[in-house]
Amino acid sequence: MAASTTGGEAGNAPGGDSPADRGGRGIPTVDRLPGVHLPDWFQTLGRAAWLLVGIAALLAIAFLLLGLISDLVIPLVFAAILAAIFVPLVDRLERWRLPRWLGAPLVVLLAIGVVSVIAWMVVAGLVGQGREILARVTDGLQETGSLPGMVQVDAEKVIRTLGQLVQVLVSGVLSGLGSVTVLIVGIVTGLFILLFLMKDWRLVTDGTARQIAAFLGIPDRVGRQIVADTVHSFRGYALGLTIVGLMNGLVVGLGALLFGVPLAGPIAIVTFITSYIPFFGAFFAGAFAVVIALGAKGLSIALAMLAITLLANNTLQNLLEPVAFGRTLRLHPLTVLLVTTAGTLLFGVLGATLAAPVTAVTLRTVGLLGDAGLFGVPAPSPAGTTESPLPQDGREPSVGPALAE
Repeated sequence: MAASTTGGEAGNAPGGDSPADRGGRGIPTVDRLPGVHLPDWFQTLGRAAWLLVGIAALLAIAFLLLGLISDLVIPLVFAAILAAIFVPLVDRLERWRLPRWLGAPLVVLLAIGVVSVIAWMVVAGLVGQGREILARVTDGLQETGSLPGMVQVDAEKVIRTLGQLVQVLVSGVLSGLGSVTVLIVGIVTGLFILLFLMKDWRLVTDGTARQIAAFLGIPDRVGRQIVADTVHSFRGYALGLTIVGLMNGLVVGLGALLFGVPLAGPIAIVTFITSYIPFFGAFFAGAFAVVIALGAKGLSIALAMLAITLLANNTLQNLLEPVAFGRTLRLHPLTVLLVTTAGTLLFGVLGATLAAPVTAVTLRTVGLLGDAGLFGVPAPSPAGTTESPLPQDGREPSVGPALAE
């Protein structure tokens, strides 16, 4: 106390140190104000809180700007993901002496053809059997209401409510896209972006890696590793979802066929398509299968279909995911559930689909930046080796062992 008072008096005395001399700034620090003495941990907590406020404000501004240009951002995101998935085909065609400017359009046309055939099969199957599906769902809802202890369900009212819900969802999607015209323009823009990305893939990825390295002040090697890990994560995640979806659709479809449940094909297709949305897709597909089984075969078969759905989406999926995803995600299922829920609440279906791979990429990138010493804590060197610090002459240093994986 005396030292603080003496220091304050000395600062106010003629010839004493000014606040700028004592604090290094024109404004004195809080702990040097007369009568105010705060612990060091409290000051550290305050600075951290202001830092979090600044980060939150920066993220809010970024999301606001992205929302203003969402008609461009969404096609760009989808085009980048699809380019990461399909560019190996373009590379293969290039190795077969086919120029990239010709291979990229061929791959795009092939992808459009495959998607169109699958969409036609799904839509034609569901529309052709729409009356039967509606009848089975109605019977299932009525059967639910007739069960002991269950409240009587007005099937027609439920069907109307579901139709209104679908209409609201579709109108919400269209309103988010602006209009059908904006949707068509977005698709066309995304296709052109996809073409250019696959044609000039190496140029784009190398340029992105250099920009990341220059912006963060890290070696070019780390920037290239970040880009490579991001591409590998999304590519492996898409492949893993496809494998898991095929397994779920096959198991649930065969189960429906085995128990004599009608519409086994549409049930398998719905299960496969919804598997691209973690957790929530499995819930929707399971409810679809169980309600149809309940209306067609009764409670016992519906419970059997529920058991098969749980078996496919839990036990078998947990056994298959380590093989399907490999080292792509490496996230705890609870983490996947939390980030998927948050992504759904913030960004809808797009957020639900991309939340898990984006989280995995973010964690991997933070690890790479930590290995490069960006956070001030260099990665530990293996025994018997020395790790040189970041030089000041612009040369690339050797990075941690994690980058060599």
